[in-house]
Amino acid sequence: MESEAIATPHSGAIEAYGIEPIPEALKTVRWPDLFLLVSNFLVNPGTILIGGLAVASGLSFWATILTSTLGILIAFSAYIVMATVGVDYGITGQVACRMVFGIQGAKWLPSIMRTIASAYWFAMQTIVGATVFVAIAHQWTGGRYSVVHAGLILAGVQVVLALVGYQWLKLISRFTLPVKVAGIVYLFFVLAHGPGANYRPAAVFHFHAQYGWAYLVAAVWLNSMTASWLTMITDAADFCRYTRSRKDMWWGTMLAGGLATALSVSLGAYGAAASLGRQANPFSLAAAVDPHWVTMVVLLVVIALDESTINVMNLYTGGLSLSNMFEGPGRFWNTLFIGVVSTGLSALPVLLERLVPLTTALGNLFAPVAGVLLFHYLFVERMRINVAALFDPKGIYHYWHGVNVTAVVWCFLGGGVYYLLPTAALPAVIVPLITGTGYLLTMRLLARLQRDSSSGFARTAASTD
Repeated sequence: MESEAIATPHSGAIEAYGIEPIPEALKTVRWPDLFLLVSNFLVNPGTILIGGLAVASGLSFWATILTSTLGILIAFSAYIVMATVGVDYGITGQVACRMVFGIQGAKWLPSIMRTIASAYWFAMQTIVGATVFVAIAHQWTGGRYSVVHAGLILAGVQVVLALVGYQWLKLISRFTLPVKVAGIVYLFFVLAHGPGANYRPAAVFHFHAQYGWAYLVAAVWLNSMTASWLTMITDAADFCRYTRSRKDMWWGTMLAGGLATALSVSLGAYGAAASLGRQANPFSLAAAVDPHWVTMVVLLVVIALDESTINVMNLYTGGLSLSNMFEGPGRFWNTLFIGVVSTGLSALPVLLERLVPLTTALGNLFAPVAGVLLFHYLFVERMRINVAALFDPKGIYHYWHGVNVTAVVWCFLGGGVYYLLPTAALPAVIVPLITGTGYLLTMRLLARLQRDSSSGFARTAASTD
């Protein structure tokens, strides 16, 4: 385990805690702080861009907002269950995965997956931000700038911020969300007063997209949003282990899920509808509609704050995931390593072009894991975890050579089902239920067989005597 040094909740020091449980004395975070933190995670360039892409693909303005918000709330219904682990026991989500996959299995399945997801989302968000910065710089100066170079600079700054830890996340969330919301409201105002009647709210609200409310198109975006947030389920506890109570966690998380998603998606959808589906990026559109210096400054501030919150959180969870695999280096050095790798990925703008396919691929990986985690925690453990055993190589979570083979097999089976199901069937929603049910029935069958075998052995021994 890492150092047991206590980081005071209001100090500016680098967070001392890694994967070890947080003491009860440090669980002081109330729902407003958690609301701000999760909202900052959702109000980001990627979520805003998804709103624009959905309208550009043919959905109407209102269909985009409904499907995207519903997708997040579906994922959040699973997310908040696993977040209780952080509130109740003060442990990270990756450590909690040991109860399901085994002490070794958790290190080499969910931890690797979440580390990859953190690096991908960091790179994707950085590329979106860099693209906007370059567009603004071109609009302002007329010069040509490199998205790659801008992305590398952004990534470097974010890595430094992520190294500080949870207290920095809480502090910047208090400051940045009000500023970001004010900036987004201003951008709505700019777009609503753009050239042409199609920029007016009445026209946007009644924008006749190619598919409107077509289920097949809506299913793509609902499934994509659900899948994208399911990549966070193994880290749900990370943001809540300093939270005072379950009630604070529920209020802070669910309010953020609904309100912040709707706000983010609305800006992207508004810009795409106002431009008649031709421009999915509302930041670039706002810069073109109103190249005044005030608008440019607002754009820069909003993007800078977006990047400094969403990506700091991505690296924070990635560092904790890697710490579950390699406990020796500690959270700081593991976060630094993830930051270096993620910075390298930020030099690949092609990741942005593959947003939906890559999100689908991540959903394929995390949807079955989510099902196994939820059903094990709810119906096998009954929401009661032996924390000491999570760190005991010979404890009850040892399973077979440190791996719960049943859980791993069902994750692979679930991944196969995900690929077989059409998007219209909403695999990000259905697969966790299928996988979790199959896993639970298998575990109960194996337990029954073990009991029968033990009883048979006992009878045989008794008759021999």
